[in-house]
Amino acid sequence: MTKQRYDLYLNTPILGIVHAADVVVIEEGASLQQVGFRYLVDYLARQDAFPVDPVQLPLMEGEKVLNCRGGAPAFLDDYLPDAWGRRVLARLALYRDNRHFNANSVIDSLALLSNSRIGAMSLVERGDKPIFDNGHALEEMAQAEQAAQYIDDVDYNTVDVDEMNLLYLANAGTGVGGARPKTLLYDDHGQYLAKFNRKTQDPYNNARVELACLLMAKAAGLQVAAGKIISGINNREVLLLDRFDTIDNGRHHLITANGLLKEPTSQQDLGRAFRYDDVCRLLQKHSITIEKDLRQLVRLMLFNRAINNTDDHERNFSLIHRGGGYQLAPAYDLVPSVVIGEYHAAGFGYQSYPPRPSEASQLGKVFGLARTVVADLAEEVMVALGNWREFADEAGVREEDNQRLSRLFPATPR
Repeated sequence: MTKQRYDLYLNTPILGIVHAADVVVIEEGASLQQVGFRYLVDYLARQDAFPVDPVQLPLMEGEKVLNCRGGAPAFLDDYLPDAWGRRVLARLALYRDNRHFNANSVIDSLALLSNSRIGAMSLVERGDKPIFDNGHALEEMAQAEQAAQYIDDVDYNTVDVDEMNLLYLANAGTGVGGARPKTLLYDDHGQYLAKFNRKTQDPYNNARVELACLLMAKAAGLQVAAGKIISGINNREVLLLDRFDTIDNGRHHLITANGLLKEPTSQQDLGRAFRYDDVCRLLQKHSITIEKDLRQLVRLMLFNRAINNTDDHERNFSLIHRGGGYQLAPAYDLVPSVVIGEYHAAGFGYQSYPPRPSEASQLGKVFGLARTVVADLAEEVMVALGNWREFADEAGVREEDNQRLSRLFPATPR
Protein backbone atom coordinates (compact mmCIF):
# COMPACT_ATOMS: atom_id res chain seq x y z
CA MET A 1 0.00 0.00 0.00
CA THR A 2 1.37 3.42 -1.02
CA LYS A 3 0.07 6.69 0.42
CA GLN A 4 0.94 10.17 -0.79
CA ARG A 5 -0.30 13.49 0.60
CA TYR A 6 -0.87 16.57 -1.54
CA ASP A 7 -1.87 20.21 -1.13
CA LEU A 8 -4.47 21.49 -3.58
CA TYR A 9 -4.07 25.13 -4.58
CA LEU A 10 -6.32 27.36 -6.66
CA ASN A 11 -5.22 30.46 -8.55
CA THR A 12 -8.13 32.64 -9.66
CA PRO A 13 -8.59 36.39 -10.23
CA ILE A 14 -10.78 36.67 -7.12
CA LEU A 15 -9.08 34.22 -4.76
CA GLY A 16 -5.49 34.80 -5.78
CA ILE A 17 -3.29 31.79 -5.00
CA VAL A 18 -4.88 29.94 -2.10
CA HIS A 19 -4.38 26.58 -0.40
CA ALA A 20 -7.92 25.23 -0.77
CA ALA A 21 -7.80 21.55 0.22
CA ASP A 22 -5.72 18.63 1.49
CA VAL A 23 -5.66 15.44 -0.58
CA VAL A 24 -4.48 11.92 0.21
CA VAL A 25 -4.00 9.35 -2.58
CA ILE A 26 -3.82 5.66 -1.66
CA GLU A 27 -2.67 3.03 -4.16
CA GLU A 28 -1.97 -0.67 -4.09
CA GLY A 29 0.15 -2.16 -6.86
CA ALA A 30 -0.13 1.08 -8.88
CA SER A 31 -3.93 0.80 -8.72
CA LEU A 32 -5.85 3.69 -7.17
CA GLN A 33 -7.83 2.55 -4.13
CA GLN A 34 -8.99 5.64 -2.26
CA VAL A 35 -8.75 9.41 -2.33
CA GLY A 36 -9.24 11.47 0.80
CA PHE A 37 -10.29 15.10 0.33
CA ARG A 38 -10.78 17.90 2.85
CA TYR A 39 -11.34 21.61 2.28
CA LEU A 40 -9.31 23.84 4.58
CA VAL A 41 -11.28 25.72 7.22
CA ASP A 42 -9.77 29.03 6.10
CA TYR A 43 -10.88 28.35 2.53
CA LEU A 44 -14.43 27.47 3.58
CA ALA A 45 -14.61 30.72 5.53
CA ARG A 46 -14.09 32.79 2.39
CA GLN A 47 -17.21 34.21 0.77
CA ASP A 48 -15.70 33.59 -2.67
CA ALA A 49 -14.91 29.90 -2.02
CA PHE A 50 -16.33 27.47 -4.56
CA PRO A 51 -16.34 23.65 -4.93
CA VAL A 52 -13.74 22.13 -7.25
CA ASP A 53 -16.35 19.47 -8.05
CA PRO A 54 -19.94 20.59 -7.41
CA VAL A 55 -21.27 17.02 -7.67
CA GLN A 56 -19.04 14.95 -5.37
CA LEU A 57 -17.11 17.62 -3.48
CA PRO A 58 -19.51 20.39 -2.47
CA LEU A 59 -18.22 22.90 0.04
CA MET A 60 -18.31 21.00 3.34
CA GLU A 61 -16.38 20.54 6.56
CA GLY A 62 -14.52 17.32 7.32
CA GLU A 63 -12.97 14.66 5.14
CA LYS A 64 -14.66 13.02 2.18
CA VAL A 65 -13.32 9.56 1.31
CA LEU A 66 -13.82 8.52 -2.31
CA ASN A 67 -13.49 4.80 -3.03
CA CYS A 68 -11.95 4.10 -6.41
CA ARG A 69 -12.50 0.90 -8.34
CA GLY A 70 -11.29 1.43 -11.89
CA GLY A 71 -11.51 5.20 -11.97
CA ALA A 72 -10.28 8.48 -10.46
CA PRO A 73 -12.34 11.36 -9.00
CA ALA A 74 -13.16 14.20 -11.36
CA PHE A 75 -10.67 16.72 -9.96
CA LEU A 76 -7.85 14.18 -10.34
CA ASP A 77 -8.97 12.70 -13.65
CA ASP A 78 -9.23 16.11 -15.30
CA TYR A 79 -5.85 17.11 -13.85
CA LEU A 80 -4.01 14.02 -15.06
CA PRO A 81 -2.77 13.82 -18.65
CA ASP A 82 -4.90 12.28 -21.35
CA ALA A 83 -3.57 10.10 -24.17
CA TRP A 84 -1.10 12.64 -25.57
CA GLY A 85 0.29 13.64 -22.18
CA ARG A 86 0.75 10.02 -21.14
CA ARG A 87 2.85 9.40 -24.24
CA VAL A 88 5.06 12.32 -23.29
CA LEU A 89 5.44 11.08 -19.71
CA ALA A 90 6.29 7.57 -20.86
CA ARG A 91 9.10 8.84 -23.11
CA LEU A 92 10.28 11.27 -20.45
CA ALA A 93 10.57 8.56 -17.80
CA LEU A 94 12.33 6.18 -20.18
CA TYR A 95 14.89 8.54 -21.67
CA ARG A 96 15.48 11.04 -18.88
CA ASP A 97 15.02 8.85 -15.79
CA ASN A 98 15.94 5.43 -17.26
CA ARG A 99 12.79 3.80 -15.95
CA HIS A 100 9.45 2.60 -17.21
CA PHE A 101 6.50 4.82 -16.37
CA ASN A 102 3.34 3.13 -15.13
CA ALA A 103 0.46 5.16 -16.57
CA ASN A 104 -1.96 3.39 -14.20
CA SER A 105 -0.33 5.00 -11.16
CA VAL A 106 -1.77 8.36 -10.17
CA ILE A 107 1.16 8.93 -7.81
CA ASP A 108 3.73 8.24 -10.53
CA SER A 109 1.85 10.49 -12.96
CA LEU A 110 1.67 13.40 -10.51
CA ALA A 111 5.40 13.08 -9.80
CA LEU A 112 6.23 13.57 -13.49
CA LEU A 113 3.66 16.23 -14.40
CA SER A 114 4.78 19.71 -15.25
CA ASN A 115 3.76 23.01 -13.65
CA SER A 116 2.23 24.21 -16.93
CA ARG A 117 -1.45 23.48 -16.80
CA ILE A 118 -4.88 24.21 -18.15
CA GLY A 119 -7.18 25.52 -15.42
CA ALA A 120 -6.79 27.07 -11.97
CA MET A 121 -5.75 24.03 -9.95
CA SER A 122 -2.31 22.86 -8.80
CA LEU A 123 -1.59 19.66 -6.86
CA VAL A 124 1.77 19.59 -5.10
CA GLU A 125 3.29 17.22 -2.56
CA ARG A 126 2.53 18.24 1.03
CA GLY A 127 4.49 21.33 1.97
CA ASP A 128 5.65 22.23 -1.54
CA LYS A 129 4.79 25.56 -3.12
CA PRO A 130 2.57 25.68 -6.23
CA ILE A 131 3.95 26.98 -9.50
CA PHE A 132 1.55 28.14 -12.21
CA ASP A 133 3.68 28.23 -15.35
CA ASN A 134 2.37 29.32 -18.74
CA GLY A 135 4.52 26.90 -20.71
CA HIS A 136 7.33 28.09 -22.95
CA ALA A 137 8.00 31.40 -24.65
CA LEU A 138 6.36 31.66 -28.06
CA GLU A 139 9.73 31.92 -29.80
CA GLU A 140 10.50 28.37 -28.63
CA MET A 141 7.60 26.91 -30.61
CA ALA A 142 9.88 25.29 -33.20
CA GLN A 143 11.67 23.21 -30.56
CA ALA A 144 8.38 22.13 -29.02
CA GLU A 145 6.89 21.24 -32.40
CA GLN A 146 9.94 19.20 -33.35
CA ALA A 147 9.79 17.32 -30.06
CA ALA A 148 6.08 16.66 -30.63
CA GLN A 149 6.79 15.09 -33.99
CA TYR A 150 9.36 12.76 -32.44
CA ILE A 151 6.92 11.75 -29.70
CA ASP A 152 4.22 11.13 -32.30
CA ASP A 153 6.55 9.03 -34.44
CA VAL A 154 5.85 5.30 -34.21
CA ASP A 155 9.57 4.73 -34.69
CA TYR A 156 10.58 6.89 -31.74
CA ASN A 157 13.07 4.27 -30.46
CA THR A 158 15.34 5.15 -33.37
CA VAL A 159 15.45 8.84 -32.46
CA ASP A 160 18.49 10.27 -30.73
CA VAL A 161 17.42 11.12 -27.19
CA ASP A 162 19.30 14.42 -27.20
CA GLU A 163 17.38 15.51 -30.29
CA MET A 164 13.98 14.91 -28.74
CA ASN A 165 14.04 18.03 -26.54
CA LEU A 166 11.72 16.15 -24.22
CA LEU A 167 11.78 18.89 -21.64
CA TYR A 168 9.85 21.17 -23.97
CA LEU A 169 6.90 18.83 -23.98
CA ALA A 170 7.36 17.61 -20.42
CA ASN A 171 7.21 21.20 -19.18
CA ALA A 172 4.42 22.41 -21.43
CA GLY A 173 2.52 19.52 -22.97
CA THR A 174 1.46 17.15 -20.20
CA GLY A 175 -1.11 19.39 -18.55
CA VAL A 176 -3.34 19.51 -21.62
CA GLY A 177 -6.12 17.03 -22.28
CA GLY A 178 -6.80 15.25 -25.54
CA ALA A 179 -4.92 12.95 -27.86
CA ARG A 180 -3.44 15.54 -30.23
CA PRO A 181 0.18 16.79 -30.09
CA LYS A 182 0.11 20.18 -28.40
CA THR A 183 1.87 22.48 -25.99
CA LEU A 184 1.31 25.64 -23.93
CA LEU A 185 3.06 28.86 -24.92
CA TYR A 186 3.05 32.52 -23.95
CA ASP A 187 4.35 35.94 -24.94
CA ASP A 188 3.88 39.50 -23.72
CA HIS A 189 0.37 39.59 -25.18
CA GLY A 190 -1.17 36.42 -23.78
CA GLN A 191 -1.17 32.67 -23.21
CA TYR A 192 -1.79 30.13 -25.95
CA LEU A 193 -2.47 26.51 -26.74
CA ALA A 194 -0.52 25.35 -29.78
CA LYS A 195 -1.96 22.38 -31.70
CA PHE A 196 0.40 20.66 -34.11
CA ASN A 197 -0.32 19.00 -37.43
CA ARG A 198 0.75 15.38 -37.63
CA LYS A 199 3.23 14.40 -40.33
CA THR A 200 1.30 11.39 -41.62
CA GLN A 201 -1.92 10.74 -39.71
CA ASP A 202 -4.09 13.75 -40.50
CA PRO A 203 -6.61 13.41 -43.38
CA TYR A 204 -6.31 17.15 -44.05
CA ASN A 205 -4.38 20.19 -42.84
CA ASN A 206 -5.90 20.04 -39.37
CA ALA A 207 -4.65 23.47 -38.28
CA ARG A 208 -6.35 25.37 -41.11
CA VAL A 209 -9.53 23.29 -41.17
CA GLU A 210 -10.00 23.64 -37.40
CA LEU A 211 -9.48 27.39 -37.64
CA ALA A 212 -12.09 27.60 -40.40
CA CYS A 213 -14.53 25.62 -38.23
CA LEU A 214 -13.89 27.96 -35.30
CA LEU A 215 -14.61 30.98 -37.52
CA MET A 216 -17.81 29.32 -38.73
CA ALA A 217 -18.82 28.36 -35.18
CA LYS A 218 -18.41 31.95 -34.04
CA ALA A 219 -20.62 33.10 -36.91
CA ALA A 220 -23.20 30.54 -35.74
CA GLY A 221 -23.28 32.21 -32.33
CA LEU A 222 -21.02 29.82 -30.44
CA GLN A 223 -18.45 31.00 -27.92
CA VAL A 224 -15.04 29.79 -29.11
CA ALA A 225 -11.41 30.75 -28.63
CA ALA A 226 -9.75 33.03 -31.15
CA GLY A 227 -6.92 31.53 -33.14
CA LYS A 228 -4.45 32.00 -35.95
CA ILE A 229 -2.11 29.95 -38.11
CA ILE A 230 1.65 30.15 -37.62
CA SER A 231 3.46 28.99 -40.75
CA GLY A 232 7.03 27.88 -41.37
CA ILE A 233 7.46 25.97 -38.11
CA ASN A 234 9.83 23.19 -39.23
CA ASN A 235 8.13 23.46 -42.66
CA ARG A 236 4.76 22.78 -41.04
CA GLU A 237 1.84 24.87 -39.78
CA VAL A 238 0.56 25.28 -36.23
CA LEU A 239 -2.83 26.38 -34.91
CA LEU A 240 -2.27 28.89 -32.10
CA LEU A 241 -5.35 29.33 -29.89
CA ASP A 242 -5.96 31.94 -27.22
CA ARG A 243 -6.52 30.21 -23.89
CA PHE A 244 -9.97 30.90 -22.44
CA ASP A 245 -8.99 29.62 -18.98
CA THR A 246 -6.43 32.36 -18.30
CA ILE A 247 -6.77 35.98 -17.35
CA ASP A 248 -4.10 38.54 -16.46
CA ASN A 249 -4.01 37.85 -12.74
CA GLY A 250 -5.21 34.24 -12.53
CA ARG A 251 -6.96 31.25 -14.02
CA HIS A 252 -10.49 29.94 -14.34
CA HIS A 253 -11.28 26.51 -12.92
CA LEU A 254 -12.61 23.91 -15.37
CA ILE A 255 -14.33 20.59 -14.88
CA THR A 256 -15.37 18.26 -17.70
CA ALA A 257 -18.74 16.63 -18.21
CA ASN A 258 -16.81 13.37 -18.01
CA GLY A 259 -15.81 14.21 -14.45
CA LEU A 260 -19.25 15.41 -13.40
CA LEU A 261 -20.86 12.20 -14.69
CA LYS A 262 -18.58 9.85 -12.72
CA GLU A 263 -20.06 6.84 -10.94
CA PRO A 264 -19.74 8.01 -7.29
CA THR A 265 -19.17 4.56 -5.75
CA SER A 266 -16.30 3.59 -8.08
CA GLN A 267 -15.20 6.85 -9.82
CA GLN A 268 -15.50 5.06 -13.13
CA ASP A 269 -16.44 7.01 -16.24
CA LEU A 270 -20.03 7.03 -17.44
CA GLY A 271 -21.00 3.40 -18.04
CA ARG A 272 -23.80 4.04 -20.52
CA ALA A 273 -24.32 5.88 -23.77
CA PHE A 274 -23.47 9.56 -23.51
CA ARG A 275 -26.04 12.09 -24.75
CA TYR A 276 -26.35 15.82 -25.11
CA ASP A 277 -29.22 15.41 -22.66
CA ASP A 278 -26.62 14.56 -19.98
CA VAL A 279 -24.90 17.91 -20.50
CA CYS A 280 -28.29 19.60 -20.35
CA ARG A 281 -29.03 18.07 -16.94
CA LEU A 282 -25.63 19.13 -15.63
CA LEU A 283 -26.32 22.70 -16.74
CA GLN A 284 -29.77 22.66 -15.17
CA LYS A 285 -28.20 21.70 -11.84
CA HIS A 286 -25.07 23.84 -11.84
CA SER A 287 -25.19 26.69 -14.36
CA ILE A 288 -25.67 30.27 -13.19
CA THR A 289 -26.45 31.36 -16.77
CA ILE A 290 -28.85 28.56 -17.66
CA GLU A 291 -30.82 30.19 -20.50
CA LYS A 292 -27.66 31.32 -22.27
CA ASP A 293 -25.95 27.98 -21.74
CA LEU A 294 -28.87 25.91 -23.03
CA ARG A 295 -28.92 28.00 -26.19
CA GLN A 296 -25.20 27.40 -26.58
CA LEU A 297 -25.68 23.68 -26.06
CA VAL A 298 -28.34 23.52 -28.80
CA ARG A 299 -26.07 25.45 -31.18
CA LEU A 300 -23.15 23.18 -30.35
CA MET A 301 -25.18 20.00 -30.83
CA LEU A 302 -26.50 21.12 -34.22
CA PHE A 303 -23.11 22.43 -35.31
CA ASN A 304 -21.31 19.19 -34.42
CA ARG A 305 -23.82 17.16 -36.42
CA ALA A 306 -23.63 19.54 -39.36
CA ILE A 307 -19.82 19.43 -39.63
CA ASN A 308 -19.71 15.69 -38.85
CA ASN A 309 -17.71 16.22 -35.66
CA THR A 310 -18.24 12.72 -34.31
CA ASP A 311 -15.65 13.17 -31.54
CA ASP A 312 -18.21 14.89 -29.28
CA HIS A 313 -17.35 12.81 -26.20
CA GLU A 314 -17.69 13.68 -22.51
CA ARG A 315 -14.27 15.31 -22.19
CA ASN A 316 -15.08 17.76 -24.98
CA PHE A 317 -17.69 19.54 -22.83
CA SER A 318 -16.63 21.53 -19.78
CA LEU A 319 -18.07 23.84 -17.16
CA ILE A 320 -15.99 26.89 -16.25
CA HIS A 321 -16.00 28.90 -13.01
CA ARG A 322 -15.33 32.57 -13.66
CA GLY A 323 -16.59 33.73 -10.28
CA GLY A 324 -20.13 33.48 -8.94
CA GLY A 325 -20.72 29.96 -10.20
CA TYR A 326 -20.32 27.50 -13.04
CA GLN A 327 -21.38 27.96 -16.66
CA LEU A 328 -20.80 26.21 -19.98
CA ALA A 329 -17.24 26.72 -21.19
CA PRO A 330 -16.49 27.89 -24.74
CA ALA A 331 -16.64 25.13 -27.36
CA TYR A 332 -13.41 23.42 -28.40
CA ASP A 333 -12.07 20.60 -30.58
CA LEU A 334 -14.50 21.38 -33.42
CA VAL A 335 -13.08 19.31 -36.26
CA PRO A 336 -14.92 17.24 -38.90
CA SER A 337 -14.52 13.54 -39.58
CA VAL A 338 -14.20 12.62 -43.25
CA VAL A 339 -15.96 9.30 -42.57
CA ILE A 340 -19.61 9.67 -43.57
CA GLY A 341 -22.07 7.69 -41.46
CA GLU A 342 -19.76 7.32 -38.46
CA TYR A 343 -21.55 7.28 -35.11
CA HIS A 344 -21.29 10.36 -32.91
CA ALA A 345 -19.86 9.89 -29.42
CA ALA A 346 -22.90 11.80 -28.11
CA GLY A 347 -26.49 10.98 -28.98
CA PHE A 348 -29.70 12.87 -28.37
CA GLY A 349 -32.80 11.51 -26.69
CA TYR A 350 -33.10 7.91 -27.77
CA GLN A 351 -31.21 8.48 -31.01
CA SER A 352 -27.54 7.65 -31.51
CA TYR A 353 -27.10 10.84 -33.57
CA PRO A 354 -27.77 14.45 -32.66
CA PRO A 355 -30.32 16.10 -34.99
CA ARG A 356 -29.36 17.99 -38.14
CA PRO A 357 -30.03 21.74 -38.10
CA SER A 358 -32.77 21.22 -40.72
CA GLU A 359 -34.50 18.72 -38.42
CA ALA A 360 -34.38 20.76 -35.22
CA SER A 361 -37.50 22.85 -35.80
CA GLN A 362 -39.54 19.65 -36.13
CA LEU A 363 -38.56 18.42 -32.67
CA GLY A 364 -40.66 20.80 -30.59
CA LYS A 365 -38.97 21.80 -27.36
CA VAL A 366 -35.29 20.91 -27.01
CA PHE A 367 -33.72 21.10 -23.53
CA GLY A 368 -36.77 23.04 -22.40
CA LEU A 369 -36.33 25.76 -25.02
CA ALA A 370 -39.37 26.73 -27.05
CA ARG A 371 -39.73 25.41 -30.59
CA THR A 372 -39.43 28.92 -32.03
CA VAL A 373 -36.17 29.49 -30.13
CA VAL A 374 -34.75 26.18 -31.38
CA ALA A 375 -35.75 27.07 -34.94
CA ASP A 376 -33.96 30.43 -34.68
CA LEU A 377 -30.80 28.77 -33.32
CA ALA A 378 -30.89 26.19 -36.12
CA GLU A 379 -31.23 28.97 -38.69
CA GLU A 380 -28.13 30.70 -37.29
CA VAL A 381 -26.17 27.47 -37.67
CA MET A 382 -27.42 26.84 -41.21
CA VAL A 383 -26.59 30.37 -42.34
CA ALA A 384 -23.05 30.00 -41.02
CA LEU A 385 -22.67 26.61 -42.69
CA GLY A 386 -23.78 28.08 -45.99
CA ASN A 387 -20.75 30.37 -45.86
CA TRP A 388 -18.19 27.58 -45.34
CA ARG A 389 -16.17 28.60 -48.40
CA GLU A 390 -15.82 32.10 -47.03
CA PHE A 391 -14.46 30.83 -43.71
CA ALA A 392 -12.24 28.27 -45.45
CA ASP A 393 -10.75 31.00 -47.61
CA GLU A 394 -10.17 33.21 -44.56
CA ALA A 395 -8.38 30.34 -42.81
CA GLY A 396 -6.39 29.47 -45.93
CA VAL A 397 -7.79 25.95 -46.39
CA ARG A 398 -6.23 24.53 -49.53
CA GLU A 399 -8.46 23.47 -52.43
CA GLU A 400 -7.55 19.81 -52.05
CA ASP A 401 -8.91 19.81 -48.48
CA ASN A 402 -11.94 21.82 -49.55
CA GLN A 403 -12.78 19.12 -52.07
CA ARG A 404 -12.50 16.42 -49.42
CA LEU A 405 -14.80 18.36 -47.11
CA SER A 406 -17.27 19.49 -49.78
CA ARG A 407 -19.57 16.57 -48.91
CA LEU A 408 -19.83 17.98 -45.39
CA PHE A 409 -20.30 21.63 -46.36
CA PRO A 410 -22.53 21.85 -49.42
CA ALA A 411 -23.76 25.23 -50.57
CA THR A 412 -27.19 24.48 -49.09
CA PRO A 413 -26.81 22.88 -45.64
CA ARG A 414 -28.66 19.64 -45.08
